[in-house]
Amino acid sequence: MSAADIIYFAGFEFNDINNNLIIDLGSGTGRLSIASAYLRANQVIGIDFDWSAIKIFKQNISDLGLNHLINPICTNVSNFEFSKKMLPDSLKITTIMNPPFGVQKKTADRAFLLKAFNFSDTIYTIHLNNEKVDEFLSKFISKNGWKINYTFPFKMILEKTFPFHSQKKKDINVKIYRITKK
Repeated sequence: MSAADIIYFAGFEFNDINNNLIIDLGSGTGRLSIASAYLRANQVIGIDFDWSAIKIFKQNISDLGLNHLINPICTNVSNFEFSKKMLPDSLKITTIMNPPFGVQKKTADRAFLLKAFNFSDTIYTIHLNNEKVDEFLSKFISKNGWKINYTFPFKMILEKTFPFHSQKKKDINVKIYRITKK
């Protein structure tokens, strides 16, 4: 399985993609954004701080003819500001993300979660599957007025994309968390 499976999970299990505004935090080259567009998202906004990834993302959506649905933005997740005030009340916002796991930089995933709490109706996020992470996420999410509604464990194939990745491909036990407001 790959990170794109989060979209299948969100789209078919819970119908949180179709006609929703999708915000993809840490979008990289756009796999989750593109998958969301194919599942009939209303619009997709992809956020990533890596300009080279955004250039590939833009080329991908251009090649697929999805420029009218997907808007890549190059900025740090912490700097991204979004207000629901100008949107119709009926438009739901689903945030999808595959944040840094905090292995290289402890707490790296918190900025993604905190940002998503500001504007989302539903959040899908991928994290390492272990007891310590579960405990932390449960407390952190609850403290911020949200709850874990559902989890889905699976093995994700991580391809070497960063210099600190030591293997060409690696299977990682992760969980997709579906998070909703209390």
